Amino acid sequence: MSNDGHGAPGQGGGADEMGRYVTVAAAMVIEEVRLRKFLQAPVARANTWPENDWAGICAPWSDEAVRLEYREQLTAAIAECDGWIDGTYAELLLGIDEEDGSLSVGFDEASGSLVVEFEARVDFPVPSLIWALTVFRGMAGFMVDDETGIVTVTADWDIQAELLMLLEPGKSEFPGQAQPKAKDRAFDIRCAVGDSDESASELIGRLSS
Repeated sequence: MSNDGHGAPGQGGGADEMGRYVTVAAAMVIEEVRLRKFLQAPVARANTWPENDWAGICAPWSDEAVRLEYREQLTAAIAECDGWIDGTYAELLLGIDEEDGSLSVGFDEASGSLVVEFEARVDFPVPSLIWALTVFRGMAGFMVDDETGIVTVTADWDIQAELLMLLEPGKSEFPGQAQPKAKDRAFDIRCAVGDSDESASELIGRLSS
């Protein structure tokens, strides 16, 4: 899989890294007017946030050697991820949908409840994990008041691990795995988003126009 800056970060890595996948699930509350602005905005590069702010992605893995390896790769991985990023958030999401059709999006205008899910193949784990969270991390800059977001990333090479990122106005953080309140909130948001006749690409196209 190649990458043009608008899709998933498969990069044609070595055979030992091929065939790995991440599953990304996001549950957000954001008013439509600010969601539109987010989708129309250029994607914020990973180096927008200090390296230490990314260190949380190295923590949840069950193998200590992997945790250390990922931390050692962090500087280079941020730079690698930024080489994949181009265009707006809408273009990035549409690129995911075009890549393999795994993108699912639902939005309830009345409550501002947004649910986004997708899978992406990864050939380089650390920059791909950073990329998966960069898809949403910039949304914090568009949130106000009690708007919020919960993003989880699971990887098929370590089913015990789960990356959890929380968003609130102007802030994003990785609090670790033990966040039952966040997961309850994500469940409530999902319940507010009903079925839609629009496809993911149609919904994103409408909201970003």
